[in-house]
Amino acid sequence: MGRFGSVLCALATALVISTGLVGCGNKVAPTPGFGVPAVIRLSPSPTASMDIGSTLGFTATALNGSKATLATTFSFGTSNPAVLTIANNGLACAGTWDNLATPVVCTPGGAGTAQVTASSLGVVSPPVTVFVHQHIDQIIVSAMTSVGGPGSPLPQGPGNCFTAATASVTTASSQTYQANAFARAGSSALQDITSTVGPFSWFSTTPQVVIVTPLSTNGVLNGQAKVTAKTPGLTQIVAAVAGTTSAPLSFETCPVQSISLAVTNTGGTTITGAKGTTASITPTIVDVAGNLITAPLTWSSSTPSVVTVSTTGIVASPGVGGASITASCITPTCNIGLSPLQAIYPTTPISALFSGTTATPFSVYVSTTSPACASNVNCTPTVVPITGSPAVAGNPIALPSVPNSLRFDPKGAKGYLGSQKGLMVLNPATGGGAVGSDPTVTGKVLAASPDGRKVVIGDTVSAVNQVFVFDTASNSVQNFLINGATAAAFSPDSLKAFVMAGANLYEFSTEAPVQAVPLPAPGSDVAFLASGAFGYFTLPSINSLGFLATCDTSTSPAPTTVSAPGTSIRPLPDGSGFVTLAPPNLEIVTATVTGSGCVGLGTLSVNNGVTPFSIGLTSAPVAFLVSSDGLKAYIVTQTQGVIVFQIPNRVLGSPLVLAGNATPIAADLSPDGQTLYVSTNDNLIHVIDTVSGSDIQQVSVPASSLCHVSTGGPAPSCPPDLLAVRP
Repeated sequence: MGRFGSVLCALATALVISTGLVGCGNKVAPTPGFGVPAVIRLSPSPTASMDIGSTLGFTATALNGSKATLATTFSFGTSNPAVLTIANNGLACAGTWDNLATPVVCTPGGAGTAQVTASSLGVVSPPVTVFVHQHIDQIIVSAMTSVGGPGSPLPQGPGNCFTAATASVTTASSQTYQANAFARAGSSALQDITSTVGPFSWFSTTPQVVIVTPLSTNGVLNGQAKVTAKTPGLTQIVAAVAGTTSAPLSFETCPVQSISLAVTNTGGTTITGAKGTTASITPTIVDVAGNLITAPLTWSSSTPSVVTVSTTGIVASPGVGGASITASCITPTCNIGLSPLQAIYPTTPISALFSGTTATPFSVYVSTTSPACASNVNCTPTVVPITGSPAVAGNPIALPSVPNSLRFDPKGAKGYLGSQKGLMVLNPATGGGAVGSDPTVTGKVLAASPDGRKVVIGDTVSAVNQVFVFDTASNSVQNFLINGATAAAFSPDSLKAFVMAGANLYEFSTEAPVQAVPLPAPGSDVAFLASGAFGYFTLPSINSLGFLATCDTSTSPAPTTVSAPGTSIRPLPDGSGFVTLAPPNLEIVTATVTGSGCVGLGTLSVNNGVTPFSIGLTSAPVAFLVSSDGLKAYIVTQTQGVIVFQIPNRVLGSPLVLAGNATPIAADLSPDGQTLYVSTNDNLIHVIDTVSGSDIQQVSVPASSLCHVSTGGPAPSCPPDLLAVRP
């Protein structure tokens, strides 16, 4: 449009403003105007309920054929002025107004019904039926009959719970409720006025648990509602009318009692295939009444960069390697609102293994904890990414402070570096790897939840020891006065974290308060079974392992112990148990879960077996790693190189030898298990091909790249003693 056309459009726009005509070229948004309404809407609608002598405001809205609002005036009418009058401004009186133009006093009338309408320019709204009645003093809701759908009613579970539906096996059971309204007659007697109050509104305090359907007779609501079981959990049912609400009645959709998982096509618990293939898992879910049901499970993969699982149990393989797949029934989506909480896990998870070649090499990030850099005011610590094949060190990323720990969340979205000056958050997806910092969160990063939403940080250095739980979505923090927290782990579904702090274990949950569990001795490490059902922790001073059921929410949970010396513990992805280190031995701990339900509320239990294997370990290792496929354990030591243990065969493999016989100081394993990265005291990162057992490359990370000195002088001693692979 040229300049002359723009002038014409501006003139036309001015005309639109003054007359309400359509804008030039539709560039002027339509505004409410005048005209004959196509429809008039009246609110509240379609019914209303009023105490005798009370008032209620009605609002009318006029719309044109395009559903745009029209500015107009309304007239309000009532079909029964003896019961209800309505003022010119839409304010209704359950009785008689003193003046319709300027209403002040509403004189009570009698009980009954009236139809209220609003009109403008000959167009009349649909009527609203208003029920005028005595004041409701009480609403009582009572159960009528229990119905199981077509055929015989389903058996009800313990506590009169109702079974939820499945696609084809079970019809959801239901309960019909009757609501009655009562007015007080005289000093104490109650009079049933249900027939005068109009339709009740029905509510469930937890709508996910049930489906509430108001019932009617010949199209007229009759004060009854059918409540149908939907999702396992507990809710309250209430009825309300005219601002009065009934006392709640409990309705329980039968909780999940057990879950078992099987590969859909084979019926087994193992998936194998080539990278890029898919599979499906079929859950069998049984409620406490013994019925097969469907329920919204929380699906989890132990290695999401290698194996993913959908909310319906479809397994995909974007990478190479292994993973454990489990599904749990946890609040707030399953077994909702129960007290105590009842988290249900399968006895055996699904083990998935996909073969092939990793197309894009994983990245490894290296930093330093050097006190020499921390004490030099002119020194800026960094974290260095190492990427590609062959691996190349990238540009150093400046850090606000010298870190003491480095950990990525299991999905690789964020990296977390702890320090005594604040938590640092590395975002590898941004150009250059941006780093943010929260100075209020101090200490070492102990664990990141599988869903990436929570990070646990323990501060054992500050005068006041604390544990912080950092929420990655909101960047908010919870802090707890806990002394000596040194290890932590999350359950596979991220419901709980166990934090080891001396002779106390602390249970953090997204759905319950923090709970302290006294231990018989100080603990050193903690891990969860791959299924999620139990958490284990090492108690080296008494040569024992302790364990607790994840679902145990009793007021004083008591851990059970089994004789098994160990300082470090790692779960096996097939769910069979753990690998622990107890120098000079490595131990295989089997954990066979039996029963169902939850501890104290079912028959759930676990039987353990411990088998030691001598690996000649003489000192605490630099790193203790188990491959994602569960086939190998790597024990990286400073004096014995890299010890390899073949887990299925229970034998020592050939040790991995580092080029130059350098001394390891940190190590991590790629999610596909095919590359082991080892940093050494000569400032090299050794890239070891675990398939061939060869140290195929050494990447130099000089001190100057880990500690940048602004004055240009030599960098202090900065060994790459922090190393983590980004999943």
